[in-house]
Amino acid sequence: MPNIYILLSRTDTLFARTMHQLTGNRYTHVSLALDRGLTRMYSFARRYEALPLPAGFIREDLHSGVYGRCGGADSLLLELPVSQRAYDQIARRLERMERRQLDYHYDVLGLAFSALGVAHRRRGKFVCSHFVARLLQEAGALQLPCDASLVRPQDFTGIRPYRVAYQGPLAGADRAA
Repeated sequence: MPNIYILLSRTDTLFARTMHQLTGNRYTHVSLALDRGLTRMYSFARRYEALPLPAGFIREDLHSGVYGRCGGADSLLLELPVSQRAYDQIARRLERMERRQLDYHYDVLGLAFSALGVAHRRRGKFVCSHFVARLLQEAGALQLPCDASLVRPQDFTGIRPYRVAYQGPLAGADRAA
């Protein structure tokens, strides 16, 4: 049975610090990876390290960009067993999204809807947690207790069944077995 990896983190960007202050949550960002080495890892985040916007669908690299600069950040890597069918469906969807990367944008308005508890869906627009939740839910890999648009990064710590594959500084998340 294959696994999907969910990386939770909180970097030192102004956005992450603000989200932490507003929510009190330990983790403010979530990424989805297809492999334990985190070489095929995706999320919705800033496109350029120095600027919070524009933001959208990106392929993340643990050792460059914001992640590379924030190697000491707190992180938690969850390993989620999924069926082969779900894994393949997620992989195909990510490949399609990567080919049309610039068609996807960060859902700034969705943050407000989520904070107000209003479920929503905006075509081609996501925040990191909505993206991961919806991808997993649509593939049948995860049942959510609420609409995917209301899921926050911290909520992934409550999903089952998962195994904690790593907890510690972000820079080591791809090396620990």
